[in-house]
Amino acid sequence: MNKDFFIQYVDHRDAKTAARLHAVQMAAYRQEADLLGVKHFPPLEVSVQEIQELPEKFLAALEGEEIIGATSVCPDDETDGQNIASLVVAPARQREGIAGRLMTALLVEYGNGLMTVQTAAKNSPALALYAKFGFVEFKRWCVGEEALELVKLLRNADDRE
Repeated sequence: MNKDFFIQYVDHRDAKTAARLHAVQMAAYRQEADLLGVKHFPPLEVSVQEIQELPEKFLAALEGEEIIGATSVCPDDETDGQNIASLVVAPARQREGIAGRLMTALLVEYGNGLMTVQTAAKNSPALALYAKFGFVEFKRWCVGEEALELVKLLRNADDRE
């Protein structure tokens, strides 16, 4: 287990950075689709160009120039807080604390207010991670032909004190 990685903001509008973010997202989202047993998984349809155009801020876990994990955040209009729009770790680098360090970095900057995140209701590893950081279920709904059940989680800084 190598802990020689660092967390920093990256410019997803840069083509090379967007391509590196896309590569780690596609590997992680393929793994998630397999875990969920779904054939149609919208995150797998995002292109490099679409990543470049996202109105999000990206934090990446870097080992040298290699992105081994990443997260993005944007305003959540439903709660007037911040939404964790994505959180991925390269499958070969999971279970090394990368997701936890990315979450900690997000909470340092945004943890004094409301934060939300959504994931599949069957994604128990993600649900366990978010619960560890104080997120609780806010709502559920189903999407797509396969009726994929999603859950939106909420973390209220006022509840953490």
